[in-house]
Amino acid sequence: MSRFKLLVLAGLLAAPLPLLAATPAAVQAAQGPVMPSPDGGARHHGGGRLAGLLSPQERVAFMIQAREETKGMSRDQKRTWRKEQFQKLSSMSDSDRQKFRSDLQARWDAMPADRKARIEQRMAERKGSDNTH
Repeated sequence: MSRFKLLVLAGLLAAPLPLLAATPAAVQAAQGPVMPSPDGGARHHGGGRLAGLLSPQERVAFMIQAREETKGMSRDQKRTWRKEQFQKLSSMSDSDRQKFRSDLQARWDAMPADRKARIEQRMAERKGSDNTH
């Protein structure tokens, strides 16, 4: 490779560095790649956005309710419904969110004991398998 080509290549490689240094850290974070989570970036059913808002039992009640409400919908309709639900949850006031959670907990409490036991057993099995990875 000629000396001129090496200089051009070195110039091209070095050019973005001053631009990157001048970019605010918040913009860099928004544009940069996302760091994987401690669990290796794996997604788990039932977790994600609901994990911080609802208890495991409330998440189950929410998923059962979601299944009932989206029965017969196309995949795109279900995706739209889920997005709308998460937007509603994230925009709720604290008192509205507390009422929503208490409604889900009441729904969980009203479930037959044998069904709750089966669900809790599956949750424990999944939790155990998540910890072994």
